[in-house]
Amino acid sequence: MGGQGRIISASRRTDIPAFYAPWLMNRIRAGYCCYPNPVFPAKFYRVSLHTEDVSGFVFWTRHPAPLLPYLSELDKAGFTYYFQYTVTGYPQTIDGSSPPLETAIKTFLTLSQAIGANRVVWRYDPIILHTEITAEWHHNNFRRIADAIGSSAHHLVISVVDPYVKTQRRLGSSKDGVSYAIDAYSDLLHRIAAEAADRNLRVESCAEASLQIPGIVPGRCVDAHLLHGISGRASSHISHHNQREGCLCHRSVDIGVNNSCGFGCSYCYATVNHDTARETVNRHDSEWSCISKDPEVSQSIPE
Repeated sequence: MGGQGRIISASRRTDIPAFYAPWLMNRIRAGYCCYPNPVFPAKFYRVSLHTEDVSGFVFWTRHPAPLLPYLSELDKAGFTYYFQYTVTGYPQTIDGSSPPLETAIKTFLTLSQAIGANRVVWRYDPIILHTEITAEWHHNNFRRIADAIGSSAHHLVISVVDPYVKTQRRLGSSKDGVSYAIDAYSDLLHRIAAEAADRNLRVESCAEASLQIPGIVPGRCVDAHLLHGISGRASSHISHHNQREGCLCHRSVDIGVNNSCGFGCSYCYATVNHDTARETVNRHDSEWSCISKDPEVSQSIPE
């Protein structure tokens, strides 16, 4: 079950299961894919996707349904994987084109039943407070989703919205009524922790170094120990990614591309322009070696 190689993150930068599932499977069959350097996008890298070179996949998504028909192929090939599945129930003014809450919950239940609740991590993040989305709204919304998901999740990840420039441009600044200070979320997070405890949900925070709420522990979204537990292998030496302050994720290779997610979430840090992202989705070719293009056509790709 899986190799002793690298963890593949698919992906923090875009929703590969939702928009690029056929591409992913084509690349797995080909045994490799390409991805750009996120800071220097003209520079591309090639990474092996052979089973013996991959210790597991972490799928980040808010709509995994397009990938579900391929899970049996992944299983047969011997890949280990789990999902970081975002279900927040935000209105379309915040979450753009995300699936309706009822659809998201139904797919969550289907996925959990197919692969096991330990392999489907519910993400209720980022949590956003502003004049229209209040703490009371979140409390009621969280309880409704938690009750619907029930025992189909054992593990919950939360975080508070970060004040990236692009996020404030779309969502609003503190002057517009959006809360970015962690202290403003304390009471709400206490309530979420209590609701989660009542439902036997383990709550972890994502890159919240200063958060100190009983019942919420610092977590790692890319978790080699979880992958090893799924595969039945003993854990070897595992390095941390040190991606940003408070991030405890284990080292991985992210094969996604910025500006390529079609959901249009206001708080997205990986998308500068949503129109550009939608254009990427529309012109994408699942035969390309990279989500956004086929760079091998015009340039050499370093191993």
